[in-house]
Amino acid sequence: MRTWAKYNFEWTSNIRPELDDDGKILAFTPHTQYQNPQGLALNAYGEGPFCKFRISEAHHEEGVYILTLDATATYVGECLSLATRFNSGYGSISPRNCYEQGQTTICGINHLIYQAAQAGQKIEVWFLRTPNRKVVQKDLIEALKPLWNRKGYPAAQVKKTKAK
Repeated sequence: MRTWAKYNFEWTSNIRPELDDDGKILAFTPHTQYQNPQGLALNAYGEGPFCKFRISEAHHEEGVYILTLDATATYVGECLSLATRFNSGYGSISPRNCYEQGQTTICGINHLIYQAAQAGQKIEVWFLRTPNRKVVQKDLIEALKPLWNRKGYPAAQVKKTKAK
């Protein structure tokens, strides 16, 4: 159990990206698997690279989650199902989400997780079951000011590229 801004969270999972036979994090660039007949531009994170990971299927409740890097709250999000958000969202990037009008946040968080894992940081997921997820998320973002929730971070630093 850990408390942030009066809310008690339970530890849910470590995030451990898939590794190759040499123990290195597997890198994925799903946009290269998409033909892109409309010539859509990649979103700010679309080029990747991305990693793949899963958390326990045990958590299908709605609530608020906190991603920590080396025990520091780095991102606060809300969801209807934690397992779905991570296993079908953040943990497995579809090619379509790499392009504008795709899910930029999912791509961005996965890319940041990939970078944190490459740097050897410990990445954990903490969860609070609550039907008031949007209010709690807003409270926590205001109180904690997590780095990955800051407007433009780090998308403002990533150059948008035209898909090939």
